[in-house]
Amino acid sequence: MSNRTKLSYQTIAERSGLSIATISRVFNRSQSVSDEKRARVIQALRELGVDPSTLDLRPQPRNNMLIFNVPSLKNPFYSPIIEASRRTAKRFGYNLVVNENPLGTDLQSFIDLIRTSRAAGVILTNAIVPETVETIRQVVPVVTCCESATTAGVPYVTVDDESASENAVKYLISLGRRRIALINGPAEFKYSKERYKGYRNALVSHGFAIDDDIICAVGADMDYDIAVANVTRMLSQPGRPDAFFCISDVLACAAIKASLAAGLRVPQDVAVVGFDNIQFSRMMNPTITTVCQPFDQLGTLAVEMLVRVINGDDEHIESIHLGCELMIRESTSIFR
Repeated sequence: MSNRTKLSYQTIAERSGLSIATISRVFNRSQSVSDEKRARVIQALRELGVDPSTLDLRPQPRNNMLIFNVPSLKNPFYSPIIEASRRTAKRFGYNLVVNENPLGTDLQSFIDLIRTSRAAGVILTNAIVPETVETIRQVVPVVTCCESATTAGVPYVTVDDESASENAVKYLISLGRRRIALINGPAEFKYSKERYKGYRNALVSHGFAIDDDIICAVGADMDYDIAVANVTRMLSQPGRPDAFFCISDVLACAAIKASLAAGLRVPQDVAVVGFDNIQFSRMMNPTITTVCQPFDQLGTLAVEMLVRVINGDDEHIESIHLGCELMIRESTSIFR
């Protein structure tokens, strides 16, 4: 957008009493603007000496489809959130379609998909920069789920990853564990950054040093084999870990399998904590102690927020940080 366009938006915003974001949505023919606000913009244009009839400000027709975009379908974490979103979308009369796109170098294809499908709105779970969120928002109403967008006017629902991780690591310390490794995700994701902070906070608060030799990261699809290889490496070195904090249950499963393959007992020799509480965390042997994410709330609130944005009722939406609960199971405690 040119400086001249920004100035025009600012002038119209000041005259109409609306936000620049609302002005932008009117000019991009978004359906997320109420008739009353659109009329205020048209009136402001007249007062500024612009003939609105020379501009096509009619809302672009949309269908009843919502797009739920994930960076990778290989990560089972998204499945229960998608199901909750699908149920909620149906309640509001929308159909939810799942799309896999990392939105890195392939942003244009996603924009083309939105336009050709005439989707009514988008839920993003990607780790993307504010400029990318803003680009998408100029085309369609958008909210972010799990990841938190910092772009003004884009609401999000997420969890307090830092606090949840800090509590999980402090729990391991309370069990007498002193060499706690971290199996993390990609650095660009909000959850990876905040879970590392929580891990670090817990160790530092107890006077433990941060040892990069027992910290590693895997990709967004939570690659099991890479995690096994890293855990095996850590367990083979002097001063091996006596506990693993893993930022997903898939990685916790890898830590358990690698520990057992190394001839160690779980939890007697190595304690393992995961994150998410997906279904197979209860099916694993031993069952996995894990941070339980509120999947239903994440999916439900994301859709409810998006419907409000679509209906133009978004100026007072507050983003939400949800709490998590630590589920104690066999990978850290022996039950008799």
